[in-house]
Amino acid sequence: MYLGVFDMKERLEQMRKLLKEKRRLQELLEYDIQDIERDIEMLQKQLETAERSLSV
Repeated sequence: MYLGVFDMKERLEQMRKLLKEKRRLQELLEYDIQDIERDIEMLQKQLETAERSLSV
């Protein structure tokens, strides 16, 4: 019985560690997504400006 409890405690710690790692990865992905969204907005503005200057 003690071995089973030890295994459960170890599994619990592994799951907590895994959750922490996944949350960190999620945070990094969110930062990457925000950077990409900013880049897209900047490129759209540059394209609009270039198109306006060509049509004049």
